Amino acid sequence: MAVLKYALEGIAHAWRTQRNFRIQIVLAAVAVVIFALLHASLTAFTILALTIAFVLAFEAMNTALEALVDLVSPERHALAKAAKDAAAGSVLIAALGAVAVGILLALAFLPH
Repeated sequence: MAVLKYALEGIAHAWRTQRNFRIQIVLAAVAVVIFALLHASLTAFTILALTIAFVLAFEAMNTALEALVDLVSPERHALAKAAKDAAAGSVLIAALGAVAVGILLALAFLPH
């Protein structure tokens, strides 16, 4: 049970401290509402849910990596910057992939 508590604390920390995490949650909710209004199939919702989880997990990992880098390297350092930039880049890749998935779902599963 402690593991769940710590995981929820981590999610709460990301919500409180990361503007992009909050934006992604709002965009995910908007996507779910749109798919519901369009009567998307269960398959489309499943893919949407996995895509949302993927992006939010990457954002949470980015938050964790940034905190760790700040802890071990409070001063500016090229390698610290590279680590933080790469983590942010992974979130961007996930978000762009999510947009592509949303478009493809709309084309494949939503009523025409």
